[in-house]
Amino acid sequence: MEFLKAVSSSEALAMINSFRADPEKETVAINDALHRILAEDILSPEDIPPFPRSLVDGFALKVKDIQGAKETAPLFLYVQGEIRIGEAASVELEDGKCVYLTTGAMIPEGADGVVMQEFVRAAGDAIEVTKTLHRGENICFRGEDIAKGAVILKKGGRLSPFDIGALSGIGRPAVPVYKLPVAGVISTGDEIVPVEEAPPFGKIRDINGHTIANLLKGNGAACTFFGIGKDSVGSIAEKLQLARASDLMILSGGSSKGQRDYMADAITRLGGEILFHGINIKPGKPTIFGKLWGKPVFGLPGHPNSCAMVMMRFVLPLLRKLKGEEGYREKKAAGILSTNIPSTSGIEEYVKVTVREVDGDRYVSPVFSKSSAISSFVGASGYVIVPEGKDGYEKDERVEVYLFE
Repeated sequence: MEFLKAVSSSEALAMINSFRADPEKETVAINDALHRILAEDILSPEDIPPFPRSLVDGFALKVKDIQGAKETAPLFLYVQGEIRIGEAASVELEDGKCVYLTTGAMIPEGADGVVMQEFVRAAGDAIEVTKTLHRGENICFRGEDIAKGAVILKKGGRLSPFDIGALSGIGRPAVPVYKLPVAGVISTGDEIVPVEEAPPFGKIRDINGHTIANLLKGNGAACTFFGIGKDSVGSIAEKLQLARASDLMILSGGSSKGQRDYMADAITRLGGEILFHGINIKPGKPTIFGKLWGKPVFGLPGHPNSCAMVMMRFVLPLLRKLKGEEGYREKKAAGILSTNIPSTSGIEEYVKVTVREVDGDRYVSPVFSKSSAISSFVGASGYVIVPEGKDGYEKDERVEVYLFE
């Protein structure tokens, strides 16, 4: 058996991130744009709101007319009229008068404040105001929400439901986004059978193909599964040929450079280049990354735990680049360890954990498992990284948890 010459995790990520990505654009309706990546900055063509609006039910007035007003010494204003939401303000407010407004109604010319109706008392055709206001109180001015010409959404951002709301507010029924990258997924191994089959004794169902595909779909990729390849260079090469049109190819199974592992040989036989074979991490050491037909190709370990961890730490960052996403931040949380986490010295280790809150404090507990145990992800909250130069963590030490999304 040939031993792996492993690179560090930072070296692996540097090689992965050096891969050039130039995603194509397309225009989609905003109701189809959720979680898509913007391909251009979005500028507002108009002021939002397009006119000053009341933020409350109350009375528009001139602030100077009620200076010093309080509960024990109210000031009187005559009611000049009313404006309801959806109506144009056709009156100009006179000194010593007010206009009744509903929430969202247009502010009349001359008004510079709105007193909530909770702070007024009716007095025939007038009101008593029991509270002093400052200029602009309870008013959303023209362009205060979004100014005309302002960049409201930046290129490379992932569209949220609130972003979609902002787009509808400025009258954008469609937006330019990057096309979804298409990932080709291949499982390998003589011992693997499709999920719908009852495995004969000595064989197991394909876990990795479905885990990989759904991690990809959940992170904004289209995905095509090209089935299960046998443990031979020819079979794996045949599957890779089927996936040739994909933007990213991911194999799982034989990547450990053992006697029966043919993944790297299949890539090179087809004219590809292996950039690294092995990362100094646990789990997931025998990971392959290379180029084939000018496209990135990963060979992931066959053990489900290892495969899933490598997907999250090394494959998904490249996927975000391929789909044009910028400014992504991993979700993290700090917590207190409930027990020790031992580690293998000299290797970067990923330990799955659960997180629970007790009396306002966040406690972190390790979930120890072997690399073949996919069930360890069920119920886990995230994982902790133990760096190469650290011999684990001790109970009550504060750690940072990378949360599963």
